Formats: sequence, structure tokens, C-alpha cells
Amino acid sequence: MIAKPERPLQIFTTCKGRDLPILEITARKIWQMLPCRTLYVVAPGHDCPAIRKSLGSSATVIPEDDFIPTMTIARLKQLPIPNFPQAAGWYFQQLLKLQIAYFDPAEDYYLIWDADTVPLKPMTFFDADGKMLLTKAAEHHASYFETYRNLFGTGAGREFSMIAQHMVVQKSIAREMLARIEQRVEGTDTWPWKIMRSLPRTGDNLFSEYETYGHYIKNHHPDRVRFIDRQWRREAGSNQGCALPTEADQKSLARDYEYAAFERASSGWRLWGRRMAGDLRRILQPR
Repeated sequence: MIAKPERPLQIFTTCKGRDLPILEITARKIWQMLPCRTLYVVAPGHDCPAIRKSLGSSATVIPEDDFIPTMTIARLKQLPIPNFPQAAGWYFQQLLKLQIAYFDPAEDYYLIWDADTVPLKPMTFFDADGKMLLTKAAEHHASYFETYRNLFGTGAGREFSMIAQHMVVQKSIAREMLARIEQRVEGTDTWPWKIMRSLPRTGDNLFSEYETYGHYIKNHHPDRVRFIDRQWRREAGSNQGCALPTEADQKSLARDYEYAAFERASSGWRLWGRRMAGDLRRILQPR
């Protein structure tokens, strides 16, 4: 089924409590700039109360360990993967984004949007013919494509990156992709475990949900999608010299960009995030 041109979307993001300062800005701008029907935040259970308190009725907050039936972060941390257990959360949030394909299957489309990414202008995600618009990027990490070959037995045929801080996903195609992984990778485990067992044996950052789904749909359903260039900026917080973007910062960036990422790689953002996380813990303590 091809989607109609622009329509309200389920928008999903994953977030930890320490990232709440930027998510508060992102959530507000999502409702202003994106075709949002419902905003969902998937988060660690212990962070859910703070996120619910902060975002109120603008978002539905879901505990992450309730989301993938066969996997929890505690179980994932036990795998003998490079940089585990520290890196387990980075992989888990990617698997959570793919699990959304099984959430509310009557709605066939959803938008993944990274919590640290602020939309600056109105954006659309379907063209006039109803094709999904996927944003091209420049990143190239070879291990992502080694994993792709391990999962599907063929190369991705990379022409560009799909890691653009967001992606519109057709649930039925994502479920088809995950079923193919379950069928092709040996063993009786479910797809998230098979993905993790298909990673290269050495290295770090060995899987990308964006590269995997984006190249799968490009290779298997090219008629459903169109790949476009957008003007966007990564690590904008570091480049602008600010920990979090003020309204003035956002207006300034909007002159040149559709969206900008304010990643925790910025030292100022990390310090700000730690301070805000401490304030939230004090607010939520019983009196």
C-alpha cells in the first residue's frame, strides 16, 4: 500500500533521563514543524516518571523493557560483544526503533526522530505520488555494511548513507525485513538476537538501524521510496558554542537548515545534561 501525500504520523524517539533537556526542545518543535499525530518516547523504566512529568500530555512514554518481548537491556548486556556492557544501550535503542514495526500494525507508517535533533522548519515525508522521502547523508562506517551482508547474504550496494537523524518507516516492509532475518540467520532466536549474533567479531559501532532498513527498502522496494538531499547540521551545539539551542539560536540556524542535531558529544552539552539530571532527581524525590 502506498501512502497518501502528507499525513499525520506516529513519531517515535528513544531517550534517557540525562537527555531530557534537549528532548524538551525537540518535542515542542516536533509538534510545531512535523506532521505529528502522536509522539511516543521509549525510555528506561527508571527515567519514565521524569520524562512524563516534563512532557506532560504532549507525549506517551513507554518503558523500554516492556517493548521487545524477548529482550531486555539486562539480558542484552550479557552478550560477549566488543565494548559491552557499556555499549549495550546504544544497540538496544536501535532495536527498539525496529520493534515499532509491530506496534499498532493498523497504522502502516511511523517516523523515527532522534531525541537530540531539533526540527527548525516544516518538513514533509512523502512526495506527491505518496512515496516515502528518505534523507541522504555522507557518513560511511564499513562495519554497518559487513553486518548487512551477514544478515542478508548480499551487499547493500551503498551509494550514500541513510544516517540522517530521522527516517520514515513503512511497518509492513520493516516486518518483512525482520522476518527475512529470522528465516535466514541460523538458530531459533528472534530477530533482535539474530541481529546481535550477526555482528562482526571485532570493532565497535557494528550495526545501524538506519543503514539496514534504508538499504533494504532501496534494494527490495525501490518503488516505495525516494532519496532526497536536505540541508541539516550535526553537532550544532558544539559548532554554535552553546550547550542547548536558545530560540535565537534556532531562528539563526533555520535560515540555512531544516533541522540540527545537538549531540552529547559537545562538552558543554554533557555538563548541562548532568546538571539538569541532578535537578530532575531532586524534583522527583518524595517530600
